[in-house]
Amino acid sequence: MSMETNWLLHLPLNHFFFYLFIFSATLFQYNMHYYVKTTANVHSARFAWSLVHKRIHLLFIVLGVAGILISLKFLTLKHYLALLCIGIISAMYSLPVLPFRKRKRIKDFGLLKIITLSLVWTLVTVWFPVIHLHDIDKAFWLVFFRRMIFLFVLCLAFDIRDVPVDARDGIRTLPVSIGVKNAYLLIDLLLILFVALSVWNMFEMPEPLPLAAMIISALATYWVIDYARKHRHDMVYLLGVDGMMILQALLVALSIWFTQISG
Repeated sequence: MSMETNWLLHLPLNHFFFYLFIFSATLFQYNMHYYVKTTANVHSARFAWSLVHKRIHLLFIVLGVAGILISLKFLTLKHYLALLCIGIISAMYSLPVLPFRKRKRIKDFGLLKIITLSLVWTLVTVWFPVIHLHDIDKAFWLVFFRRMIFLFVLCLAFDIRDVPVDARDGIRTLPVSIGVKNAYLLIDLLLILFVALSVWNMFEMPEPLPLAAMIISALATYWVIDYARKHRHDMVYLLGVDGMMILQALLVALSIWFTQISG
């Protein structure tokens, strides 16, 4: 999705080591999370696999650290400043640093948790790739808010999946607070808003094929979340719901390519 941002804003792609850094940092973060995790839903096939394959997680952690160290020297000063901001938000999300008696992490606050997750991944995939290439203008903000809405929808789908565990543990996520039915309704409304922003963006940058890519992405996301609603399996979420990010990037890449060859 970091490449997608450059394509949408008609900017050159970053160098290989920039994307190596993002990939390696993501690889490290996800595998570290599961490597140190010792408690979870006992019925989760994903958690059961992680418990048995700790060495695989450790291998990916080492590879992630290696990729980060190799690519760090190729980043600019603006990238380091952006990483500092993202790192502070991420630390407040995961570490007990907030000045409250019971809830000391952002992830302990249901609504704030999902907003923060969506914001961090939007910063990583929209702001971070173009901070040194593009001014903060209307085109940037349209891509930024549309991406944040899309990622919010995906995070909300995962929160819906985790309602039984979160309700048991007293974590007031958005679906726990407003109910699962209302959470699905919110997803529908946000996908409509996502398409509306895409239409607005077409008037700013009149290219129908990227608009078609976004509409297809929204429809596919609606379908896969509806499928996950009926088939609540970890792989449906990991490959299906999470896979919507890859699908959208591929659709945008194809739309830009067809626009260029037809022009």
